[in-house]
Amino acid sequence: MNRKEVLLLIVAVAVSAAVGADLFGFKEDPEENPNRLNKNNRTPIYIPNHCGENEILYPGDQSDDWVCDCRPGHVYHPASRGCFPLFTQAYCADGEYVEIRPGAKLPQCTKNTCKGKEIPFNGSCVMLNKNNNGLCPTIQRIRFVIGVNETTLQLGCISHAPIDLIRATSQRGDYRTIGEQTVLTKEGTVLFLAASKCAPGSGALINGTCTTE
Repeated sequence: MNRKEVLLLIVAVAVSAAVGADLFGFKEDPEENPNRLNKNNRTPIYIPNHCGENEILYPGDQSDDWVCDCRPGHVYHPASRGCFPLFTQAYCADGEYVEIRPGAKLPQCTKNTCKGKEIPFNGSCVMLNKNNNGLCPTIQRIRFVIGVNETTLQLGCISHAPIDLIRATSQRGDYRTIGEQTVLTKEGTVLFLAASKCAPGSGALINGTCTTE
């Protein structure tokens, strides 16, 4: 089974679990098949209208267990039970933005020393998800923008702006990559190949429901 077939199989299993339909299943026998979809290799997905705003489905500890939590680059706010993009005002007071400082696990509101929707970056005031007049490079016709690195959760020059999930899932193109570690299938389902439900600032981490997988 090639990588494309594995990813499409992931989607089928996830859709089955999400809607409660018994499309097909695996026998409960030892882990002999390297392509078996278990907690070690299942992929987070986005299914329209299933989770809340800015949330995707993450695989849980069991083969039929899926949990809604914040998409990459977003943090959970318990009081509003919502997910918000980092380095925006989000749920913070006027003149503040939300961030997770290096080494921290929980988000905090930080005073914004810039005006309007600009935020500080390397001594300058910049617009999030913009090239900012060449502050980020253009490499092989790809114009980098200042955005949230989904691994470090810090600002940096990245090669793509955040994915518009509604727009992405409305397309019906071929299986293709639409961002770093993100794939759009021909059915219109978005797969997050490297997302972690236990990332700093996630609902799972804040609520203490993370387990070691």
